[in-house]
Amino acid sequence: MVGRLEIILNSNSGENDSSLKIKKKEVMKMEERMKMKPNIVVIVPAHNEESVIEKTIYDLLKQTLPVNIIVVADNCTDQTVLLVKKMQESYPTVNLMETVNNMHRKAGAINQALRTLVGKEIDAVLLMDADTRINSEAVKEGWKTLSSNPQLAAVCSIAGTLEYQGYNPWKWLLYTLQKLEYAMFDSQRVETLDRIKVVHGMAALHRWTALQQVGFYDEGNLVEDYELTIRYKEKGWKVTVNLDMRAWTDVPLSLKALWKQRLRWLRGGVDSLCEHGWNKATRGDILNHFLFVFLTVIQTYLLILIFIMLSKNIPWRINPWLIGVISLGYLDGLYRLKYVKNLKGGDLIVRISLIPEILYGWFQAVVMLYAYYLSFAKINQNW
Repeated sequence: MVGRLEIILNSNSGENDSSLKIKKKEVMKMEERMKMKPNIVVIVPAHNEESVIEKTIYDLLKQTLPVNIIVVADNCTDQTVLLVKKMQESYPTVNLMETVNNMHRKAGAINQALRTLVGKEIDAVLLMDADTRINSEAVKEGWKTLSSNPQLAAVCSIAGTLEYQGYNPWKWLLYTLQKLEYAMFDSQRVETLDRIKVVHGMAALHRWTALQQVGFYDEGNLVEDYELTIRYKEKGWKVTVNLDMRAWTDVPLSLKALWKQRLRWLRGGVDSLCEHGWNKATRGDILNHFLFVFLTVIQTYLLILIFIMLSKNIPWRINPWLIGVISLGYLDGLYRLKYVKNLKGGDLIVRISLIPEILYGWFQAVVMLYAYYLSFAKINQNW
């Protein structure tokens, strides 16, 4: 693989749909396209991704800005490796690398691939998940942003959710709550444009020099993308999002899977802040944690107070200031619906009815509090 990759890297070497077919004419002049600058390498870590890997590779082959693709097969026991090898026969920019003694999952797989690129003339590296779909302009848009500002270390995509195709009401509700949540994440990225909280791992274009400077991923961290973002900021780099760089992923459709995912995210985030301590890059996030604890205490107190007053028939009146604050929050939630892609009637019902998102918020609060406990007690946690 290394020899094949070196040939491609010394040269310079699609739309999100359900079809796995790609027209022959789209790759007939691949060698000519590879002569274009910039030289961008895509690394796709894959662990048993036979159901999605072909779709992901085709998305990359359809990019309007050509890229070299490295699929990093990590301890696969399914047909992932065979599928990638088959695609190699038709597409010269597709490369397969298999990890060696990797004990660090995604971060370890990506780092093994990154180390093979050291010393190569590369402009940027796109790191993306194997189960992520991207639009055909994603790399072009990412490079447009990255090349426009030498202070930028990385630019990530907006984060969308792949449509739920089933009919289970419970799974549909979990899907819709996360769809609305991901749109909220995008709205927050817009508001903090060149200082976003995290360059997420779904799909992000990294400046090669910046990535080498910070030393790649921390293989011992539960949320390697957030920890890497902190190191970028500590080194003085900026990070941002491009709204025309679009990516979609599947989301957990069971409470157990959702709990596990969010606990890893939140526990990893707390661990990262504890590791890096209070500094210019982390102080905003640390203050947000204090704010979360304060608001959680206030909300809990109010709920207990309301319960006591109702149970004892104590007369009470509604505070207009409290109603005003709640109304502003409600209107803000309605406004942020503009960031929801493919907005549907069900999305509106969930947002307008309030109760599902309130309960979802309390679910997240419980996960957050448990994450604090695990982190501060230094209890081991795996993926």
